Amino acid sequence: MDARAMRGSGEIFEASVGVTVPFYRFAKHPVRCIVRTNRRSAVVYVNYAHLYHAGNFADVHKHLVLTALLTRLSEKPSPWFYLDTHAGEGLYTLKAGTRGARGEFETGVGPIFHAPSDSNIVRAYQSLLHGFNPEGILIRYPGSPLLAASLARPADRMIAIECVPERAQQLRSHLGSRSGGVHCRDGYEALGAFLPPKEQRGVILIDPPYESIRETQHLLHVLPHALSRFPRGIYVIWHPFVDPAFVSGLRRRLQTLGRVCFLDWLTTRRQGLRGSGLAVFNMPYRLGSELEDVWHKLGDLYKDSLGPVEFTQTGALPAGDPLRIRG
Repeated sequence: MDARAMRGSGEIFEASVGVTVPFYRFAKHPVRCIVRTNRRSAVVYVNYAHLYHAGNFADVHKHLVLTALLTRLSEKPSPWFYLDTHAGEGLYTLKAGTRGARGEFETGVGPIFHAPSDSNIVRAYQSLLHGFNPEGILIRYPGSPLLAASLARPADRMIAIECVPERAQQLRSHLGSRSGGVHCRDGYEALGAFLPPKEQRGVILIDPPYESIRETQHLLHVLPHALSRFPRGIYVIWHPFVDPAFVSGLRRRLQTLGRVCFLDWLTTRRQGLRGSGLAVFNMPYRLGSELEDVWHKLGDLYKDSLGPVEFTQTGALPAGDPLRIRG
């Protein structure tokens, strides 16, 4: 039977004895994570590295939402602030045979790259992609910091955190004139160092690899402090859909911290990454309704490449009613 998440005294997520914990290998060299049970420990592989999954459907999901959020903030003349706690290298080559390329972009960014759309959000995202691929074919995929930098106006400010020195250096070279905003340090520690921002409005993206059970512990430890320091900020937390126990346990804790909505892209896959989840604190007014139109369009677009897909929004619409779209 599936593991059932509950709040334990020693670990954030605990499972009952005798549960079957599935194995997930998201990265080329997965990191072992320990899920505590009453009498034994089970190994779960949950390492989602940007390098190995660039341009997949989870990237499309989070980057459409990021594009929508920063575009909305840019509707006002006052500058905004962007903080990326797990920035990665920033730009990834999608060509087969290159370092890290796995071909996941073919069922991710591939279908949407040239797809006709009447959605302003989709068209803005496509415009950003085409800017990094002037050849008209998909060769490169920009990560979150490069997308944010492309949307930023001169007065807007961004901080990108990457804890691996080599990747931080690559990110600096990719960001060019905005390379001064790159810091090689711990992403969770950066929440305390850079919040609140002087701009008093902005987006904080927390997109960790979930390589350890302690990843979630760190997140839930620092997030309440970040929310108290910068309560007006828009916080976007990405997580994979793997074991249902992990998702439900994390979300129960997030719901205790403030006004949060959940935006999900689910597939019918039985192995690997089965879905992409976003928890958004302080979603801008009516942006959920605009995203609803995006999910309707994507349901038809991706049913051939990914199989049956489902998009859900909980707490993102003005009426507060959950949205469920099947494609």
